[in-house]
Amino acid sequence: MSKFLTNRQISLMIYCITVGYGVIDLPSEAAQNAGAGSWFSLLILTIIIMVITYMITYLQYTFEGKTLYEYGQQLVGKTITYIFLIVYIIYFFLNFTMITRIYAETLKMIILNKTPIIAICALFYIVVFYALVKGINVIARVCELYGILNIIGFMFINTLLLTKGRFVHIRPLFVVQDLGIYFSAIFKIVIAFLGAEILFVLPLSRQHNKKALKYTTFIVGFIGIIYIYIVESVISVVGVEAVVHYQVSLLDVIRGTDIYYLEFFRRLDGIYMVYWSMNIICAICLWGYGVITFANKITRNIKYKYIVAGVTIIGFIAAQIPKTKDQIESIIKYNSYFAAIATIVILIILLTIIKVKKYDKKI
Repeated sequence: MSKFLTNRQISLMIYCITVGYGVIDLPSEAAQNAGAGSWFSLLILTIIIMVITYMITYLQYTFEGKTLYEYGQQLVGKTITYIFLIVYIIYFFLNFTMITRIYAETLKMIILNKTPIIAICALFYIVVFYALVKGINVIARVCELYGILNIIGFMFINTLLLTKGRFVHIRPLFVVQDLGIYFSAIFKIVIAFLGAEILFVLPLSRQHNKKALKYTTFIVGFIGIIYIYIVESVISVVGVEAVVHYQVSLLDVIRGTDIYYLEFFRRLDGIYMVYWSMNIICAICLWGYGVITFANKITRNIKYKYIVAGVTIIGFIAAQIPKTKDQIESIIKYNSYFAAIATIVILIILLTIIKVKKYDKKI
């Protein structure tokens, strides 16, 4: 089996890990912080994340067949590289646990009212454990299938929402005086765009991934377009003033929308839960793979399957620690802020060294 993934697999993995938990409450967060001008904040943030994704891909592409662990030691030494790895292990692990828990909470609230959270998490981690043991090639193929289905599903559902929307709800599209508000909203909605950091654990090949830079950058731009489409379709149905009060805004609006002429497909929330669950499964597998890969680099004497078992068990226990949904959301939010800042700092350090020492010319 090939060590390297295809460009399509890599891009759809980025799609699946990014369009996971963050999308479910994106309309509410965007409307609350940027109002009807949410599309502008999303557009600017999309461009920023595209640049960051390009930079990460550039690093991976420059050091062929290596991950952050290998070329980090070459650039900044072993000690600082270990610090970088610990940062990402913490970041990946918190997402691995808290997104699973928030998914279980949402599932319990919507359709499994009498099912204990611990039972939902246990079943979910069993599925994830099986995927992680099989390795990244299996996870990549699952992402390749689920990602395409998810894109089709999201476009289908939000197009139906638009048929129930009103243009007056999304006006005014842009107010010059609110430009400062639009830019300040970027940091509040960044959680929905994080995920490209998984590239740090995916080695690239000049032979197999010639157009990796274009693929990874394009998929982030595509995600941004989908996000704008989702936010505008939701706001068009209920308006800015109403959407900010929803707990899980995208799902709540979908649940309240009845497309009477679709007969069997009238309940869009059921269809949405299927597509959303696909992405959540892929996202959790990828967050877990990030933890396991970097942990395996540090503890080379422990076999991969034992690390998978250990991370899964510890993750299951950690997912039960928060007592309320608000605590889970706070952990995810601050973890995302921490990751965004850390990624920018790490990229600046590594790319500066590469340019100063001209590593990209030598290799």
